[in-house]
Amino acid sequence: MNRKLTKFRILMLIVLMTPMAIISLLSNEALALSSGDGAENIVITLNTDPTKDPEPACVALQIGMNLLMTDLDGDGFDDVVAANSVTLFVTTGGVELINPDNSIYNRNKPKSVCTTPFGVNTASLQELLQGFAEIENADIVICPLCASSRGIEYPVAGHMGTSIEIHDLFLDADKVITF
Repeated sequence: MNRKLTKFRILMLIVLMTPMAIISLLSNEALALSSGDGAENIVITLNTDPTKDPEPACVALQIGMNLLMTDLDGDGFDDVVAANSVTLFVTTGGVELINPDNSIYNRNKPKSVCTTPFGVNTASLQELLQGFAEIENADIVICPLCASSRGIEYPVAGHMGTSIEIHDLFLDADKVITF
């Protein structure tokens, strides 16, 4: 009887473990196709019009730059691992960030609109956008429908995304942050 009980336990163990083994194999396969590839590809979407409310654009650009940095405290040593890529996707009202004909770009002296929690003016949107655009592995993709509906033909930064590029941008993203 002990032998029957042992065989039964072994059989039950096999029956219970087989589905978990299959799930584990499938999970590893899915992991290899998703963010488990070891790369961190971040998409930041900006849909708030910065001429009406500059804060979301300020935060989006500063977070984007921060994610591409390794030395966050300026001491010359790496503090964190940087993202592999950060793409700013400007859509709906957010395309005003790259519109050369609005109040953000029609000033000889750019206005500092981005502030710290202590009220210290840090930069203008022009300076932040330029700083982001110059960082390696940073990209700016523009919703072509949104830009076109606002008469934007020649953006100050970035490029009009194609349908395939925008499709792949979101499918390949490990994280999407929206402002």
